[in-house]
Amino acid sequence: MGSPDIGKKPTEGRASGVAMASSEGALDSIFSDDGRMPPAGIWLRAFAFFLDFILVSAVASLLIWKIVLPQSHPTAFLELTEWTSALVDWLDQRAVSPETSVPEPGLSLQEALKRANELQLLCFWIYFAFGEAFFNGTSLGKRICRIRSVSTVTLGRLPILTGIVRGGIKTLTIFFFFPIGMIATLAPLLFNKRKQMGHDLMSRSAVVDEKKAAH
Repeated sequence: MGSPDIGKKPTEGRASGVAMASSEGALDSIFSDDGRMPPAGIWLRAFAFFLDFILVSAVASLLIWKIVLPQSHPTAFLELTEWTSALVDWLDQRAVSPETSVPEPGLSLQEALKRANELQLLCFWIYFAFGEAFFNGTSLGKRICRIRSVSTVTLGRLPILTGIVRGGIKTLTIFFFFPIGMIATLAPLLFNKRKQMGHDLMSRSAVVDEKKAAH
């Protein structure tokens, strides 16, 4: 069989490797603390995410339990209240009756909780994807912290599809595959000079600190 390298000039492979290394080096220079697009710190990103998490959780819970679920599970909120009350009573009685079993939610409430969890994940995906794709790589938390996502390919705003995919990957790794997903998305920070997390690398993006860039 013929070699796939037949017909190539001897220097082509090395030239390609040098070009790739040069490109990576240029990106490392751009996304550095003293570059023109300094990356946002992990704690700043964590605080922005915390703000987003509180906002989306509150709004999603209100929509799910007061508007969406009552259409298919009319008694879901009442059952949740009763089950929560039973859990509180069980905790109070543990010292007196440690053999008492933990109260389990009924089948109807179990179905409602499963549905609520699915809807909450969808709310987070839509929120993150919409901000990444249509609001210049930001969210409310990111705007408050003055950070945003950018493409490492164009060094500009993320393409719409990339923003949607990034929002989905972020949601799944943090919530659906927890804690393995959280570990996997944080691990690249140990060796990545651009302070990219797993979902950043997978979507070819980075989060920049606009305050540092303005100085």
